[in-house]
Amino acid sequence: MNKDKLKRLLHQYFNNAISDTDCIELLDYLGNHDSEQIADIIDEQMLMLDKGPKFNSLRANKVLEHIKADPRFANKPIEQINHKQLIVKLYHNWIRVAALIIFFSGIGFYFLLNRYNHIANQNNKAVVRSSKILPGSNKATLTLANGKVILLDSIADGMLAKSGRTVVNKAHKGELVYNTLADSISPEANAVVYNTLSTPRGGQYQLKLPDGTRVWLNSSSSISYPIEFTGNERRVKLTGEAYFEVAKNKEKPFYVSINNKMQVKVLGTHFNIAAYNDDEELTTTLLEGAVQISKNNKQCLLKPGQQAVVSNRTDVIAVSEANVSQAIAWKNGYFVFNDESIVTIMKKVSRWYDADIEYQGNFENQRFGGTFYRSKSINELLHHLEKIGKVHFKITGRRITVME
Repeated sequence: MNKDKLKRLLHQYFNNAISDTDCIELLDYLGNHDSEQIADIIDEQMLMLDKGPKFNSLRANKVLEHIKADPRFANKPIEQINHKQLIVKLYHNWIRVAALIIFFSGIGFYFLLNRYNHIANQNNKAVVRSSKILPGSNKATLTLANGKVILLDSIADGMLAKSGRTVVNKAHKGELVYNTLADSISPEANAVVYNTLSTPRGGQYQLKLPDGTRVWLNSSSSISYPIEFTGNERRVKLTGEAYFEVAKNKEKPFYVSINNKMQVKVLGTHFNIAAYNDDEELTTTLLEGAVQISKNNKQCLLKPGQQAVVSNRTDVIAVSEANVSQAIAWKNGYFVFNDESIVTIMKKVSRWYDADIEYQGNFENQRFGGTFYRSKSINELLHHLEKIGKVHFKITGRRITVME
């Protein structure tokens, strides 16, 4: 695990947004690496917490020394530790981060801030109030060609990297911008160097490619692209969902490779691609211009206002009139449900609110519709769905249970 990934996982842990898988990876790492280095990074992340205390003189390893004296944890292996018993009051006026956890490994032990107080148990059949599941926001990771990972939501605006003639800048309001310096001479001019922008569940981000093409990346999505478009074409690779405004260049067509299964060819146009790995269909919706869809030996040309749907299991390309406002609602800050199943809706909810979903009952015959702001709380959205259908929800931690 490199330093940037460690910072990202610590940041997610402190803000109670880490997944179970990432949490296990983080704790395993803390148990097998140098405590001094980790303490410095922990201290740095503590300073970044919203509404957290100002640790001007209090370093993370001083907090560790304070807890060392607690006899409850002495000489006890990690697998025998009752994590609930590790919660200790740190500051009376600091409610958001209320606990520290000690982790032991061999002769050393490590610690970390615990997630803030878990919500009280409630037996209500409807939605349980939760401060943990929040709407998504502008957050993503940038992976450079050399393997370096940059956590964009916690780094300052400005220049992030320079490779050859290309400068990478983080702009305000969640946008990554690539600029090519035309008067520079680069020894890497003939090399194709790729970067990858990835959003987690609960994240979104914007990207401006070196040719001027703009990309809006939805949650749980990834796009790989060269830092400079050389040759007679422009190619990017997409997994998940993105909206494109492609810069016009008739001499250099733009290609989007989707999950290594389908390709979209454009000259200059506005379109949306939804291609999540856990969806059965790949959907391309055209707003302006023209695009060619191809899968193996099948092809079709879309006109504005049309939509192409391709099954993951066949090469058939189905073209129909599109509900354009629904297709790009996510980009404009909305959920638009149009006679959709609860399973389809909850996939979108899971990606945007970074929540796990489970089902208790049969919902095959239920369909839902409506428009909802993505900035609203998960509670409001679920209450809305309860009002229009025979469905109920329960929130436990980061898990939403869908019930009849």
